Amino acid sequence: MDNIRLKSVNWEHGMLLTPEHFLRQEHYVESLLFWNIGYLTTGSGLVGGGVRLPASDLGAVRHDPTVVLEEGPETLSLSISKCRGLTSSGWIVEIEEGSVLSERFAKEQLAGVAEAIVYVICDLSEKQKIEGAPDAFNPQMKTERTFSYRIALDVTAAEKENAIAVARLRRPSAGMHYEKDPQYIPPCVSLSAYSELTSGWREIMEAVNHLAAGYAELHRAMREFLVLFTERGIETEVDRDSLNFAERMVMVLQETAYQVLDRKQSPESFFGSIRKLLHQAATFFDLAPGMQQYYETLRETGETELIALIEIQKHTLQTGRTLRLNDDLGVELRSALQSLGVLEKLERALEGKYIDFRRSPSLEGMNFIFDRQGKVLYKLAAKPSRVQGVVDELTIFFSQLRLEGRDRYRLILVGDRNQPYPRGTTISAEIRLNEGSGFRREAIILQAEAKLDDQYNFELDFEAQDVPTITDVRVTVQAYHAIHTALLFTRHRFFAGRTFDSQSASQSSGRASEPATVWPDDLTATRFGARENNRLDPSGFDESYSAAATVRSRGDVSSRAAEYAKTQTSTDRAQAVDAGDTLPPWSPRKREDDSGANELDSATSRPRRRRLE
Repeated sequence: MDNIRLKSVNWEHGMLLTPEHFLRQEHYVESLLFWNIGYLTTGSGLVGGGVRLPASDLGAVRHDPTVVLEEGPETLSLSISKCRGLTSSGWIVEIEEGSVLSERFAKEQLAGVAEAIVYVICDLSEKQKIEGAPDAFNPQMKTERTFSYRIALDVTAAEKENAIAVARLRRPSAGMHYEKDPQYIPPCVSLSAYSELTSGWREIMEAVNHLAAGYAELHRAMREFLVLFTERGIETEVDRDSLNFAERMVMVLQETAYQVLDRKQSPESFFGSIRKLLHQAATFFDLAPGMQQYYETLRETGETELIALIEIQKHTLQTGRTLRLNDDLGVELRSALQSLGVLEKLERALEGKYIDFRRSPSLEGMNFIFDRQGKVLYKLAAKPSRVQGVVDELTIFFSQLRLEGRDRYRLILVGDRNQPYPRGTTISAEIRLNEGSGFRREAIILQAEAKLDDQYNFELDFEAQDVPTITDVRVTVQAYHAIHTALLFTRHRFFAGRTFDSQSASQSSGRASEPATVWPDDLTATRFGARENNRLDPSGFDESYSAAATVRSRGDVSSRAAEYAKTQTSTDRAQAVDAGDTLPPWSPRKREDDSGANELDSATSRPRRRRLE
């Protein structure tokens, strides 16, 4: 900006003219232009074809700068043509398609350099004289002057203000020769200034629209879920956190979807909107502790991928807010797509709970499913190794398996998203196990029926008690059904012992400072826990109770037992847990009913009186 001089030649009076007067006037006109660009605009970098092109030409490859690399034994040659940009100080870089800018570098100068940015520097100290429009009165001189440009691989801070980056050279780890880095995207004035940046914009816009549609569908399914359980009197406090999270995500995603529509906006504005979306999503996630408990439960079942996803959300929340971008816009693109993929995986995890897998549009990307009743969780066991169509049959192969035959399995036939099935449609499938072992077993013929309107996926449950180990599965369906693949899931059980053990641990930690004596309610809980674990003593008494009873005197025990019986209330009695009907830890629980508090007050669960006398 030091070269801007807003002082023109005084043309008010007649005077003797020299070439110096015209050069000063030319510099004044240029200063007016660069003053407006330097002080009134913020963008810098490649311009491409500009923002006034037709929509079909915005971001076209033919507007990208052409960089040609030629490597010799001792030198490295670079040629640049068709380059248009704006430096950070406001100077114009214009290399027309017909002209070529070339430079040669000695390899000795690049010794030990793995990456190098290719810059085009605008030299403000002199202008280059070129052949232009013919001048009949001055045929011996060059008729036009233009800015002087040169290519550099290493620039100083002062030169960088008057330069633009057009490419990056790299030396592969497995080679000795330099090449252009295809993943590098130089700084640009707008999203349409470079073809790779425009392509990344399309991917991010599609990802945002996909997320907006997915979270909207998830929110509708959550509302149906809560209505069903509220009508049945089941507690849904944990699920309300998930509903609030989905509702907030729908609103912010819809807003972001409109903000990223304009491809003529600057990269700072575009990536600023994406960063705002990611930071808001991390904040919403932090404000939903009940939903985090659901993800924690999935992690304990083996979904270790969720650990990294949750840590990414915590890291995003702790990251400071900034609009500064990386000099390589390709890094920003990949980071944005990866972060949006994290939000998609979190949404799929919620889909497994609230959206019926029979209607799920993203079933192929999920690692678990469970029924809407919430009692059984199915984990992904295998994906098909190949799908083969023969005549009028479609055969799906699962190979290289190591599954136990005693487990229960669910095979889901995945249908086409564009051809939903009406309620009542039936599909038959033939399942053969371990065909590659040489022993041909009898085929399992199963039939699935569409239980919902507009259903896409069909489930087939089977088990093979007579097969020790399942090594391969072959599934055959009729080809006229719109089935394109299948997924094999195995049943994951949640045991009541886990819930009881956690309760026992909390009770034992709270009573650590009390004497080692067993009162009647402790005896009931002890005998109940033993019954659940099949460790009940045949005599009907626990050894710890017998040992503790012999320590105390008979009169002391009788008086204290009588006093305890008077203060004992029905709400303090142990609650029976049915292991067969136990829900997963994330599932809503039924509200406690006072009428069922006395179910354990039976003769079999009370200590015998003669033991206390």
